[in-house]
Amino acid sequence: MEILLEQRHENHVDEKEEVAVTSEMAFVVDHGALMNALTICGKVIPKSSAIPIMQTIKFDLNGDTLFITAVDVSQSVLQMMEVKNTGGVKGSYLFPAKEGIELIKRLPAGSLTLTRKESSVHVQYGKSGKANLSVLDSDEFPALPVLGKTDMIPISLETLRRAAVTSLFTATDEKTPALNGIHIYNHEGKLGFQATDRHRISRFVSDIPIDTPETFLSSIVPAQNFKQIVDSLKDSVAIQLAVTSTYLILRDKNIVYFGRLIDATFPDLSVAFKGIDQGITITLSKEELDKTLYRALSLDAQNNRVTLEVDTTGEFVVHTQSKNSALTEGFPTAILDANASFPVMKFNGKYLREALLLGNRETKNVQIRVSGSKSPGYLTLEGDPSVTAVLLPCL
Repeated sequence: MEILLEQRHENHVDEKEEVAVTSEMAFVVDHGALMNALTICGKVIPKSSAIPIMQTIKFDLNGDTLFITAVDVSQSVLQMMEVKNTGGVKGSYLFPAKEGIELIKRLPAGSLTLTRKESSVHVQYGKSGKANLSVLDSDEFPALPVLGKTDMIPISLETLRRAAVTSLFTATDEKTPALNGIHIYNHEGKLGFQATDRHRISRFVSDIPIDTPETFLSSIVPAQNFKQIVDSLKDSVAIQLAVTSTYLILRDKNIVYFGRLIDATFPDLSVAFKGIDQGITITLSKEELDKTLYRALSLDAQNNRVTLEVDTTGEFVVHTQSKNSALTEGFPTAILDANASFPVMKFNGKYLREALLLGNRETKNVQIRVSGSKSPGYLTLEGDPSVTAVLLPCL
């Protein structure tokens, strides 16, 4: 990260490479590479702002490296890509985000040439295509957060993606900011992620060790911001994560992301997990349960309610009904604890189906443990102890 940030401020042009010197800031860039970078910027830039500069993206050309920066009050991102500096000079300007991203998205694949001419940038594409966009000077563009000394934790993209799924379990109420985020914390020496909206809880404990627990800071990151940036890191390989007192930091060799933390106290959820080893367990095919819930949710049942029970023939069934319709599906391959009597359980079907997303694609079976119709249900993945979902029943 330090290298990327330092390179941004270097004054360097490779004199060994022959370029057509125009004394204008100009560069050639691959359309796909630029579009990928702009897509990430689009996740950061606010949808609307009374400040025009916040609706722009900073292009900073230094030698054959283009630095692309997008900033919002709650998050910012710096990206680096290789281009061909055809002007032979360095410089910067503010690229219009809304029209600029939309234009680049609609241009044909291939090389693009962007040339700064006073208060506009000329875009050349295809055999003879040309477009002009108004740009701003970059003097007053907000600075990136200052990066102090912090411990970076290596983390895989797959781990980040599984952590981001917990965003489904967060709230969206401004009155409870802590519930709008994902809690990143130390779970018995491992990096953990949890979220709740008071009706359900998700917990994902990764296999990543926290080597310096004495300095590790638990934090709450805005759920939607976190998911959007993780979804954008599709080509990243060597990712690192850090948490400071103010920011979540994600980086790979070409990207640095700063996400401002939610200043709130996350609720203590330990009590909700006390019953995880109690009660009766039923094991179901994850795929079959997902398909059944998908069909059940087509009915307009109150609170998306579905009922899980053992019918009079001894078969485990899931059923639901609306004012005018009903659906029942059996699970002949379900495995119930020996000599156990499964209570009638009513859950929000949407919540139950979203809990299945916490697992990876290789997961074949899920287990639901219950101890009574008025007690929470615990959903876990067979063979994967890293994930637990707690679902309150519909009473």
